[in-house]
This record gives sequence, C-alpha cells and structure tokens, in this order.
Amino acid sequence: MDFNLSEEQEALQETARDFLRERWPPDRTREALDRQPAVIDDAVWREIVEMGWLGVAASEAAGGIGGDVLTAAVLAQEAGRGVLPGPFESSLIAAIALERSGDDEACRGLLTDLIAGQTRVTLAIDEPGGLFGPDAVASEAVAGRDGWRLSGDKILVPDADGALLLLVAARTPDGPGLVRLRSDAEGVAIKPMSRMDAQACAEIVFENALVEGGARLGGARGEALLREVYDIWTVLLAADLLGSAEASLELSTQYARERVQFGKPIGSFQAVSHRLANNLVDVEIGRSLLYGACLALDEKRENAAALVSAAKAWLSDTAVSAAESALQVHGGVGFTWEYDVHLHMRRARCNAALLGDADFHRDRVATYMDASWVPPAKP
Repeated sequence: MDFNLSEEQEALQETARDFLRERWPPDRTREALDRQPAVIDDAVWREIVEMGWLGVAASEAAGGIGGDVLTAAVLAQEAGRGVLPGPFESSLIAAIALERSGDDEACRGLLTDLIAGQTRVTLAIDEPGGLFGPDAVASEAVAGRDGWRLSGDKILVPDADGALLLLVAARTPDGPGLVRLRSDAEGVAIKPMSRMDAQACAEIVFENALVEGGARLGGARGEALLREVYDIWTVLLAADLLGSAEASLELSTQYARERVQFGKPIGSFQAVSHRLANNLVDVEIGRSLLYGACLALDEKRENAAALVSAAKAWLSDTAVSAAESALQVHGGVGFTWEYDVHLHMRRARCNAALLGDADFHRDRVATYMDASWVPPAKP
C-alpha cells in the first residue's frame, strides 16, 4: 500500500494551503468567532467554488474534478489546518452522497448546481442520546397518502440554515438510508445550536415532514449508500483533525524555539522536547491511518469501515492532545485571544465528538476484530 500522495494531490495540497494562508488567516477566524456563527464570506466562497473544491470527488460529467476520497481528504486536511468554517466540508460530502446515490432524478441539475455554488445541500445523521452511526438512527420515514413522511430529531447538522435541501439518515420499511427533503418544507423546524468553535450547526426536528422522491436515496442500495457516505464523511472529519493537529504541533514547535528561559530556548528542555516528539509520532501515525482508510474506501475493501474508525479514534485523541500540548508549551499566553492555539483547541474538541467520539470508534474497530477472528485449528 502506497501512503504517499500523488504529484497532483501534493500540488492541490500546496495550492490549498497557500490560498487559505492568504485568504483565510487566523484573524479572519477570530472575526468570525466574534460574529457567530462563523461562515465564509462571499468573496472567499466564490474563489473556493471557482477552484472546483466542492466537486473534487465528483465526476467530470457532473462538473467535478474526478478525484478520489484521498483527494477530498487532502482538502479537508487543509481546511482543518486553516480553521476554515462551513459550508465547504458539508457541501463536499453532500456532493459525494448525491453522485454515489446513482439517482438520476435526484442528481439531475442539483449536483451541478451544488458544485457550481448555486445551491447548498447538507447531511443530517447524528441524533440526541449519545449514540452514533447508521445503526443508531431512530428517525423514521413512513408511507402516507401523499407520499413518504419523516419524523425524528437530528443534532449538530452543519450549515443547515443556508441549505436548500437536506439529506437525512432515517429508517424506512426497506431499511435505513438517506431521504431528501427541502429545508423549508412543512414540518421541518431548524433550531440553531452552538459549537465552541462557532461553526454553524443546528438541531432539526421533523414532524411528519414530506420527503421528496422515493423513500430512500439510491433505491435498493439505500442502506449501503448511507453506510458508505457515513464512512466517507467520518474520514473527512479525521482529515480535518489531522490538519488541526499539524497546525497545533507547528505552533508549539515554533514557540519552543523562540521562547527563551534560563538563557536557553524552552525547546531544549527535555520536558518540552519529549512532549513535542510524542505529538509528532502521534501525528505521523494518524496520517498513515488516514491515508490507509482513504485507500481502503476507494478500493472498497471489506475492512474499510474498521480502518475509518481507527483513523477517527486516533486523530480525535491526537488533535486534542496536540492542542493541549500547545497550550502548555505556550504557558499563560496560550489562553489569550491573540494567540492561535485556542482556535485549534476549539475545532479539535468539536470535531472529535462529531459522527462518533473516540470511544465509539474504538468499539467499532473491536467489533470488527471480534467478527473477523477465527480460532486456531486444533492439532
């Protein structure tokens, strides 16, 4: 398995990093935190759309670039490093879900408009109660006289306020899947929620809301689509966490070189250097887990879901740990508004819990290992 990025992916990563460094510096994030919710301004959003980021994993026929999951993860990684707020990542995963559904009726015009930035679509999977993943979905769509009706409750739905269409994880008589409905449909109540990083998110309550099209996006493979999209979204979150962890480590290392105490840079003290070395090892392990999970998804391997959970669990812990290390290395000033450390602490804490915390994903890996274990034959 090759864990190196291709030349095209490296070029995309460099371009994205330079763009965000220039067009979305940390001061822009601080301004967004003051306004709340944090959103990309129109000028930056237009540039992101023009660069084709929303369709990086969509086919050229749909107006995309034709990249794979790893290519999408490269952009998510840079979004995490640059603390870029929504609706970039929510639009990216929505485009992936629409195209992979194979539903021509659902995608006709909608996917192209989404990639062109002319409309917005978001996904809703997480529900109250502290349970995660497709198997924990309790929202239900049932057939009525005038079509399918959805009832249930979703939380932490990203960028719901500006979305025209919602792709919602729900149970149907044919099994779990994604159903689509307009955000302004009767029976849809959107209630803004607060994240400590000020990212736009909402709770959405569905009370007998009318579902568009058929019951499940993707038809007969609706359940498989839901699980596939959940894993891809989870791996993009893991990529975001990797970018945040890298940024925290860079902030720590730079400060440790510049801050002098007792006549020496504090990075020369073992208590500091060993901690930074441990963070570096964790980041590199997380990078390998992430790239391995992306390749497994692209190659549709049977163990892809377990690799996705391994990456999400590891990078959830790593991003938070790297941010905490940065706070400790900086000392008291690390908590101040002017320094960038708190920006990554906020982001890491929030994304570590989204779509399943580290404990949930470790349990998911353990379940896969238990199911795949075969006792040795007796001699």
